[in-house]
Amino acid sequence: MKKNVLWNISTTIRNPNRIISFLETAKEIEGAVWDSDIQVMFQVSLIKNRHYEPTFMNLSDRQQAILKDHSYDMTYDEAANIFNAKKYEDPPMRGRTSFNPLVKLGLIRLVYNDKNIPHIKITDYGQLFLNKKIDLSEVIFTSFLKFQYPNPLSEENKDFNIRPFMGMMHLIKEVNNLCMQNNEQPVGISIEELGIFALSITRYDKIQNIANELYQYRQDIRRLKGNEAKQSFKSKFINNYLYAFNNPEKNIREYSDNIIRYLRLTKYFYIRGNGYYIDLEPRRTIEIKALLNSDNASAKLFDKNDYVDYLCKYDSYTLPFDDIEKLVDIAKSIISENKRISNQLGIEYEAPCLPKSKKDIYVSIKELRETRVLLTNKLLKKEYENIQKIDEVIYDLNQVFTSKNKKNRPSVELEKLVFLSLSILNDAILIHPNYHIGDDNEPTFTAPAGVADIECFYHGFNAICEVTLLTSRSQWYNEGQPVMRHLRDFEEKSKYNDNFCLFLAPKLHQDTVNTFWNAVKYEYIGQKQKIIPISISSFVEILTVVKELKVSNIPFTKKAILSLFQVCSDVTHIQNSKAWIDHIAHSIKSWQMGLKR
Repeated sequence: MKKNVLWNISTTIRNPNRIISFLETAKEIEGAVWDSDIQVMFQVSLIKNRHYEPTFMNLSDRQQAILKDHSYDMTYDEAANIFNAKKYEDPPMRGRTSFNPLVKLGLIRLVYNDKNIPHIKITDYGQLFLNKKIDLSEVIFTSFLKFQYPNPLSEENKDFNIRPFMGMMHLIKEVNNLCMQNNEQPVGISIEELGIFALSITRYDKIQNIANELYQYRQDIRRLKGNEAKQSFKSKFINNYLYAFNNPEKNIREYSDNIIRYLRLTKYFYIRGNGYYIDLEPRRTIEIKALLNSDNASAKLFDKNDYVDYLCKYDSYTLPFDDIEKLVDIAKSIISENKRISNQLGIEYEAPCLPKSKKDIYVSIKELRETRVLLTNKLLKKEYENIQKIDEVIYDLNQVFTSKNKKNRPSVELEKLVFLSLSILNDAILIHPNYHIGDDNEPTFTAPAGVADIECFYHGFNAICEVTLLTSRSQWYNEGQPVMRHLRDFEEKSKYNDNFCLFLAPKLHQDTVNTFWNAVKYEYIGQKQKIIPISISSFVEILTVVKELKVSNIPFTKKAILSLFQVCSDVTHIQNSKAWIDHIAHSIKSWQMGLKR
């Protein structure tokens, strides 16, 4: 018997930020016949453009070195040789697998000519994404609303009747209702429960039964004592409950981790319970209620062409809150929250007049949400003036060093911690993280390629901050050139001459330091740069001094951080990169002593 598959978007594109890169590569072959040769060409181009990196098995030392050195401009022939060296059993299948998520999302379609030969076409929807008319969150949300089982593009799950995204929303709502009926605090569903129950929904009309089974499963687990008993029960339950699915125990872990990255980007889900539960986003209550009331998650009947048309048109799914009355309610709810946050800050909030047209009110809603982010960041800065909060950030940063936490803490969490730290430090005009942010102001994914992780704006100077968890030579491969390029782009947009880059890592690799040394001592594309590479432990030392100053009621301003940046990036009398790192460490110590006097 052919096994069903759990809902997943792609295990090829685990990082949603790479979708645009895959689409840009597909744009290079638009109009081509989608045959086996072009399928191989697509995969080779992904390797050449460094959007896909194969494992090193079967590769020569030279080929491994090419893949490792991200500053190296790989040729198509070199990428093709790498691809061929892998000796794949079905080479074109590799291209089809990488291409498929773009089709699933409606960004690409195959157009057949009168001889029934398929040609590649970027859809109008995909072109909007390429032209930055819509963002990644919109792409994921609108595509998820439409994706269904069964569908004419897939042989998978033919006997299903479900649109998984809406099914998941209904399931979480029903589980939360069961909790409230039993006088329990609703918390959404756990990541494990998501993998078992939400990713395996087969029919929209079974969601209430599945919610009951999930709730009972949760109670059964709670009654058991000891991890061994709980793990044994879970393993047996998963194998029995998901007997019709392929490789369930492995896939629920892999697919859950993957799908959560995408769900968070829709901004309709948020993570709670220290990362253990996923729930419906309370700041989108009006939108979610309208969706749940109007859409029962059932699949629609399509032939192949109609389904492709449905996927590929941006406005083919009519949102139930797409009317002026509900949009005004949404805007008013955000205004109310902005007023509440402003009151906490002790500042006046002047609510804007809402426009009359739908198009304009959508713009207003977006602007109101952006204002909410700015206000929330100000509130965070105020909260983190508390000494206890500074201690919490210092503690969390120190946990990056432990191997256990390093594995479990995603890079985006480090970006958030550094953002909070920089907000604590001084009187910046704006500290702006470039990671994706949900309505709860929590990061949903790391900063996309092409921009700095965090941008810092002051009176008189500006800075960027780049963070990484990498410590091996891959730190140089992945961070060396991009960091200098991000700083140069930032320098060109800045109105000040003094522009710095603070580079943070658990440990600095010497190859990374050497790369930055050349840019600081000599030049990067014709001009010197001001980069300060330091370890996270050194950054913690800076935070600790700031905390001590606050305890003593001594103000810490931008002048103090500017003086540190200036002395660390002044290499006039420094002879080599190792002496430079010693100079930075000595400068930090001297700076700390000076502040304490």
